[in-house]
Amino acid sequence: MTADLKHTATCADDEGQSLRGFLANLTEDQLLRYTIKRQDFLLSAITEELEKQERFPVVQLTDPDTGAKTVANIFADRDILKACIHNIVEVEQKAEEFGSLEMAADPPCQQNILREAQVDLSALPIFKHFADDAGAYITAGIVIAKDPQSGRCNFSFHRMQIKGKNKIGISLHSRGDLWRYMAASEARGKDLEIAVVIGAHPAYYIVGASKVPLHQDDYSWAGAYMDAVPKTVKSICAGIPVPAFAEYVLEGRILADTHEDEGPFGEYTGYSTSRSTRNVFMVDAITHRNEPIWQDLVPGFAWEHLLLSQFTKEIILLNKLQREIPEVKALSMPKNGCHFHAYLSMSPRAEGQARQAMLLLFGLDPYLKLIVTVDEDVDVFNEEEVWWAAATRMQADRDVFIVPRVLCNRLDPSSEEGMSAKMGIDATKPAGWEAQRVRLPEDVRKQALELIKSS
Repeated sequence: MTADLKHTATCADDEGQSLRGFLANLTEDQLLRYTIKRQDFLLSAITEELEKQERFPVVQLTDPDTGAKTVANIFADRDILKACIHNIVEVEQKAEEFGSLEMAADPPCQQNILREAQVDLSALPIFKHFADDAGAYITAGIVIAKDPQSGRCNFSFHRMQIKGKNKIGISLHSRGDLWRYMAASEARGKDLEIAVVIGAHPAYYIVGASKVPLHQDDYSWAGAYMDAVPKTVKSICAGIPVPAFAEYVLEGRILADTHEDEGPFGEYTGYSTSRSTRNVFMVDAITHRNEPIWQDLVPGFAWEHLLLSQFTKEIILLNKLQREIPEVKALSMPKNGCHFHAYLSMSPRAEGQARQAMLLLFGLDPYLKLIVTVDEDVDVFNEEEVWWAAATRMQADRDVFIVPRVLCNRLDPSSEEGMSAKMGIDATKPAGWEAQRVRLPEDVRKQALELIKSS
């Protein structure tokens, strides 16, 4: 389904689809403000220290001289995301209601327009995130491109290293839609036109980190997640629809048959890597709002980097599993698994059903390499409980299975040519189980909590 540009809407006083509208709805506890100059590594260090304290607020830095704002850590808290994202389970069906886009008059994202010689990426607040990074990187840029065959819009994430006033090194190593579009353009000897959005409603980012069916336009999923028809405008160079309320839009071309070194860069695995397709993105124009807010996404082994794609994935995968195996109860993808681990709870009816559920989940998500399945009395969002169950209900010779050489994510540094082994651990209670967990009377537990609160 390709989104149609049918309607015209004004943007006055309508920030419901913007980053600013999202920030305005945060509570004081959810937004941590600092007045300090931007500098390399600072946001990475702040979020790392907050994670050690098990705190996950949005972080806002305000420059003391200019008042310019930078925000990050937007995707680090499930509760914050739940408050602004709708229709997660039924997103694929709900997207059919959002096949049209509203074309916005006087869009804020084009309040300021810089073309050709005016373009200077060094003037933007882009910085290094880790000591071994090859340079300053744009990390919160949503790449929007059109499918050369269907015309549908696709959102995706790609690391982008600043290399000059109008030159960016970009890697398409995910081998996703943009990589295929680029191959098709190169086959015709043409550059691939793209627009990069920086600073937008979280729905656009979550879609960019999702796998949208090929027959649907990514804007339809953004509409479903916002529960509103997306308000857009055509980009000034290639006419690509971009969100009307974006803070920044970079427009230009990924060059055909042109490659330069890019990286290393700190990836979500917690390792710096130079693995790259070494593509080159030339920026022809920059548009931005008045007093634009720069959005950064802390890369590396940061929770927002991981939860961005896992937040909706956990919910959607759980729903798919439950359609086939209703005994499945909950699904969690822990931070320390960096996309590669999952914990599943269920009430198996028969011997082998836990293994069946794990095999199905491996098939649904090729990134996974380890799944632990536990009974529904175990909280899969509490790793201490998961591994307690593994320690007391699992025997390795009976309950562990390994499938060798299966497709995986190439960023796994232990993988070989995109292949990995998959391991399942069945930590559910075996047949004939008689052991009983220790318990407390619920009224006494509540009494203890009240005593602690009052002390």
